[in-house]
Amino acid sequence: MHRESGVHANRLWKRLVPTALLALAAGCGGAAADPDSPESPSGELPGEVSGPVASPPSSPPAGAAPETLVPSPGNPEALAARPWFHRLGGPQDDTSTGLAVDGAGDVAVVWHSTPREDAEREPVPGQRRGLTLAKYAPDGTERWTRDYSRLRVASPGVAAAPSGEVFLSGNAFLYPLEFGLGEANDGFLVKFSAEGQPLWQRRVGQKVYGLAADAEGGVLAVAEEWTPGGHVPVLAWHDAQGAFVWTRQLEPVAEGTQLHAVALAASGRALLAGRLVGALTVDGHAFGASGAQGLVLLAFERDGRLAWGREWRGVDGHVTGVGLEPDGGAVLVGDFAGSLTWGGTRLSGPGAFVLATGPEGAERWSQPLACDAPVTPGVAVDGAGAVVALCGGVLSAYDAEGAQRDQRTLSPGECPEGGCPVTGTALGLVPPRGVIVAGHQRHGGAGAGSAWDQEAFVRLLAP
Repeated sequence: MHRESGVHANRLWKRLVPTALLALAAGCGGAAADPDSPESPSGELPGEVSGPVASPPSSPPAGAAPETLVPSPGNPEALAARPWFHRLGGPQDDTSTGLAVDGAGDVAVVWHSTPREDAEREPVPGQRRGLTLAKYAPDGTERWTRDYSRLRVASPGVAAAPSGEVFLSGNAFLYPLEFGLGEANDGFLVKFSAEGQPLWQRRVGQKVYGLAADAEGGVLAVAEEWTPGGHVPVLAWHDAQGAFVWTRQLEPVAEGTQLHAVALAASGRALLAGRLVGALTVDGHAFGASGAQGLVLLAFERDGRLAWGREWRGVDGHVTGVGLEPDGGAVLVGDFAGSLTWGGTRLSGPGAFVLATGPEGAERWSQPLACDAPVTPGVAVDGAGAVVALCGGVLSAYDAEGAQRDQRTLSPGECPEGGCPVTGTALGLVPPRGVIVAGHQRHGGAGAGSAWDQEAFVRLLAP
């Protein structure tokens, strides 16, 4: 794996927008997190909180100017920002699967731990299975950590309300889980206070795939129910107390359909995107066709009615992330095979893509997205419309018009062994400090044989 020099680390990003977005450093190293604590003894309360407790941050005022990543002499916080890095995990394999940023710039991150039980490696002392949810201040200081040992959970995800509350989702696919609020079953959703205390939990479907927090402390979840007629996509919007704002179940979809990417605009419109196999009718509007496949983007009004929809029929691909443009448009990332044409550009696969739409789904621009591993691409958009996309260990930056401004491979952080491969799994923005990335690194080097270890990380790439 390529390791950037200190000079490169101080100028990882050249520009995100044509005006003056300084480089985002992908420096090696930084402050390290404490190693994982031993597995909790039997009978201990689940999810013990550690670390200092932060006061709930205030929401940004209504009508405030959009935040961007552009530092300026009038913004001392941006100029004083420093990159930081936390290595998360222990002797088992650890993987960060989601992160989210609240209105004060605090970062929530979730990772899961799995014992080394694959074919090539023997178990090691101290390894464990579990789920960990943590929160960090914008400067990397730990706010709190909740550690749930012995849990077997699939696809954990996280969202953050502007006021600091944290939402955790995942799939309890073998047995009910316990977060201090009773049994969590199937596709679950748990809300935590800004200080890390569990407030309420809900079942949102047989499986849950994505979350988007709203400005009032509520959350929109995209899930799926399994019925005799087939799998049914579900959208469920809960308010701050856990009551339904609205929920809707679409009609059963054909096998292979994956409507998993979700975003929630400040206007209250909800965006749902993904792979569609076969036909789907929503509020009288038909998408797809029997025997066909493609991609689809659906927009729902504040009351749950369909506002508009767009499809890319014939595309063999998936949408794995949705970002929101300041004017109500969207930026989508995903992977595809064959070809994809959008905004006057024809992309050829197999590969990954990033594309932008207007407020009503109109074509804007598209670009191929560089990857160095077959993983799920992610995307974030700042207040000026600049785009940052992540695929594997590669970060790509585009301006609001789709022109690529930079592309860089992430260097490892805190890697005394040298040559630690890096895989990014989630990213976000901490205006005006920089880009926040979570993922995992493989430690031990090429000469470690079967003794290598995988650990999670979260890091800020700062101006």
